[in-house]
Amino acid sequence: MSSPLPPISAVIPNRDGAALLPRILPPLLAELPPDQHEVVVVDDASEDSSLDLLAREFPSVRVVELKPNVGFGAACNRGFDEVRHDLVLLLNSDMEVTPGSVPVLAQHFVEADVFAVAPRYVSPRAPTAAEAPDGRPFGHQICAPAGGGLFRRDAFRSLGGFDPLYHPFYWEDMDLGWTAWAAGWRIVHDPRCHFVHLENATIRRLYPGSYVRRIRARNRLLFGWKNLRSLGRLAPFLARTAAGAVGDLLLRADPARFLGVCASLARLPSCLARRFRAGPGLPDREIIERSECVWELLLKL
Repeated sequence: MSSPLPPISAVIPNRDGAALLPRILPPLLAELPPDQHEVVVVDDASEDSSLDLLAREFPSVRVVELKPNVGFGAACNRGFDEVRHDLVLLLNSDMEVTPGSVPVLAQHFVEADVFAVAPRYVSPRAPTAAEAPDGRPFGHQICAPAGGGLFRRDAFRSLGGFDPLYHPFYWEDMDLGWTAWAAGWRIVHDPRCHFVHLENATIRRLYPGSYVRRIRARNRLLFGWKNLRSLGRLAPFLARTAAGAVGDLLLRADPARFLGVCASLARLPSCLARRFRAGPGLPDREIIERSECVWELLLKL
């Protein structure tokens, strides 16, 4: 007999998601009834009808209004500050929970060193049956499940949440995951349950592609400088980013990633200050091994 589901708070960062909220909120409220749990939408200065829709159709949902826009990471952090329960389901506004998925994720928190648990993400058209490649019921991942996953609230806050260094988006989830592993926490990936990713591509909808590529390249470099302690890991990580940026510039006449490399220099002092303030943690090799991360894939992200 399964244990009863503990009280859970759901946090949904939302920006101009009025078209998606009617799709994701009903199954979430069915999974987490308001009399036992809570759902908090952190509205990041939406300019569409999100606020009116929430007030009219979802009165049980608590809304935290942010103005001006603060970006994805800061909106998530505010949500974790607002909630009252120990377990927090972080859910993007284009991610739909499926029946019975949250209790499966919650089971893992009987282990004291679990920081977060992620389901599989599938598209609305994808088959749902799957298991880990080696047949285990679950495994690990290095990245914090920012798109949709269950977190231990106090651990999230003690680790500092998503670092504003990466504002407005990208690599903050990898950074938090790395920080958690370095501190001795685990991030579990459980393919026995899944969330449906509606693939609205919010970032690509709100920002030009060249801007997205620039921010991704900038934040990738900042992640390396902040977190990689081994020169044998840091050097190829930085070199791969720089080579890709120069290749785009010379071969494709696309300066976006090169501009991102240049933009990283402005944040490098803050990044290095974080690096030197960080206390002792697991070495790079152990983080990669324990999290089951494939280093070659991390180089390509």
